[in-house]
Amino acid sequence: MNKYGYWIGFGLSLIFLGFFFRKLDLASVGEAFRGVEYLYVIPFVLIQLLAIWIRAKRWRFLLAPIKPIRIAPLFHATAIGFMANNILPARIGEFIRAYVLGSKEKISKTASFATIVVERLFDGFIVLFIFLLVILFMSFPPESSQIISHHYIKMVGFSSFLIYCLILGIFLALRFRSEKTNRFMVFFLKFLPEKLAHLIEKKIESFVAGLEILQRANEVLVVTAYSIGLWTAIGLSYYIFFWAFHFNLTVMNAFFLVVVLVFGVAIPSAPGFIGTFHWACAAAMIFLGVEANQAKSFALLVWFMAFVPVTSLGLFSLWIQGLSLGQLKKKDPEEEILEGS
Repeated sequence: MNKYGYWIGFGLSLIFLGFFFRKLDLASVGEAFRGVEYLYVIPFVLIQLLAIWIRAKRWRFLLAPIKPIRIAPLFHATAIGFMANNILPARIGEFIRAYVLGSKEKISKTASFATIVVERLFDGFIVLFIFLLVILFMSFPPESSQIISHHYIKMVGFSSFLIYCLILGIFLALRFRSEKTNRFMVFFLKFLPEKLAHLIEKKIESFVAGLEILQRANEVLVVTAYSIGLWTAIGLSYYIFFWAFHFNLTVMNAFFLVVVLVFGVAIPSAPGFIGTFHWACAAAMIFLGVEANQAKSFALLVWFMAFVPVTSLGLFSLWIQGLSLGQLKKKDPEEEILEGS
């Protein structure tokens, strides 16, 4: 893991925390928390935990071409990965997921990681589809009161969709290995030392094995259905959280918030998406017409209720699997996946 990446993430978190806490009225925040109906927080937390199970079920189908795996190890590996993203630097959680499952189930960690990349591709397309629905059907606040224009929001949505299509094209080219793709690989590898070229070719083969599902239509449909169910549940969980604060907002507003958060947490940050999550959440709520201190109170509570249960579940799964954070740090899963196994 690159130490410079740590400092960039921590630095950006501090900047966004500065934006978030600027002009924050603590008295108003305290009043907002006293007015929360915490009963509605319970289903939000349950859905966050349910999302881990849905991801594990979906991952099972992605891994099926490599090896049939029981749901329990998939669930624990997924929970450990999300916990790691919350408390370890450099977004290493995805590498840890692949490392834990590969070690426990004796499968290629590189192939396992490739399925996670495909999983993220499915997530990206579903989120962008939700973004498209938001653009088409959500009632936007008056343009004059907004810092970010509706035109800019639409431009980001369509640009992101084009980028994802390009990434999908690259994956398909790798998976089906057309004559042109093979010629390009041979041309590139011939400039490298023979030992290094062989290692890279071997890693590409392992990665491509994880993309096997892309040529299985039935499995693609199942994974798509799970992805739709996952993001629908997440969107509804935020809609329920609106009720806790008595916000008069719509289901479409909740999905708009989810899309903004996905883009927000993509920014490099300290562990747990500190700062970037808070700023993106508050900015989205203010955009929707919520008063600034109310919006920031909402961001603080929703982050806490998403962070603590998932992190606790991941630590429990780590204990169940007989592992520790120290072991994961010592092994350096990222390096092991990228360099060998």
